[in-house]
Formats: sequence, C-alpha cells, structure tokens
Amino acid sequence: MAADKKRIGRQTPTKSYVLEYQRSKYQEAISYCEKSGQSVLEWQRSLLRDIMAINTEHEWTHMTVGYSVPRRNGKTEAVYMRELWGLFKGEHIIHTAHRTSTSHSSWEKLKRLLEKSGLVEGTDFRSIKAKGSESLEIFETEGVIHYRTRTGSGGLGEGFDLLVVDEAQEYTGDQQSALRQYEMTS
Repeated sequence: MAADKKRIGRQTPTKSYVLEYQRSKYQEAISYCEKSGQSVLEWQRSLLRDIMAINTEHEWTHMTVGYSVPRRNGKTEAVYMRELWGLFKGEHIIHTAHRTSTSHSSWEKLKRLLEKSGLVEGTDFRSIKAKGSESLEIFETEGVIHYRTRTGSGGLGEGFDLLVVDEAQEYTGDQQSALRQYEMTS
C-alpha cells in the first residue's frame, strides 16, 4: 500500500436487511450536519439513506432500524444527523440511554452541532440542562428532543415522532414496554 493512501476499512455492512424503496430524505439530514462543518463518512451516508427511506405516500419505509458498529467509529453521528433533521422538521424526539453519562454526552454533542451550524442559544433554540433529563428545542419549528435515561416506567403517557434507543445492548423488556406506551400515543 502506498504511503499516501489512507485505509478506511469496510464501508458496507457485512449483513443487512433493507426493504426496497425508491426515495430517501437522507440528503436533507446530511446538509443539516454539513452546515456544522462535520464531514459525513460514506458508510454513514449509506446507513442514513436506508434509515430515511420513504414510500410513495411519503411514509417511512423502515419503522424500526438497528445497527451495530464497533466502538469509536462514528455510529452515533448517524443518529445525530437524523435527530437534526427531525428538530428542523418540528418532530418531538426522545433519545434514551442506559447511562446518564451517555445521555448527557449526546445532549452536549447535538447542542454543539446546533451552535456550529450558526444557531444561537436563547435566540434560535432553547437548551435545558438537567442531568439525566436534558432537552433542546428549535423555536422556529418547535422541534424538540428530550434526553432520558431508561427506566421500567419512564415515559408513560408521552408521545413522540422518533424514539432513539442508545446503548441498546442494555435495553430491557420492562423499558421497552414502558416506551411502547409512547409509540401508541402518537
């Protein structure tokens, strides 16, 4: 291998199950991310294309998406791109994690992306920092994202457009049952 060639590794999944689709809204999500100065890896672009696939009625092709990528390879950045898109489209999003530190870290990173995109806290968006229960809200679109640690009863009675289950390897049946209540209310 030449010294000037950078090794990037495999850019496609070893296994995947993706329903057929003709269109995707992924390019909009990528453009929101790129406004923050972030670059998008090819595998993230491909994953987001599948995540944001739509049918002829403009409904999501995939209601549930899961993926596993080794640590420190940018897997959560794909989630941030989808969440940014949702905020700018007025969605109500719940981002859950097993650990408070993970939930808080995701809140910090998305807040930083908003700021790097040129948005100003207090003018363009609101940020609530309450360890284990943070949120971000875009004033213009009323899109909001809540960050929560998971419990067996957390979230009962609330509705949302997008549920993110970070640290899914720790996702229990009780937590899933409690969060399913969210899904049925929206």
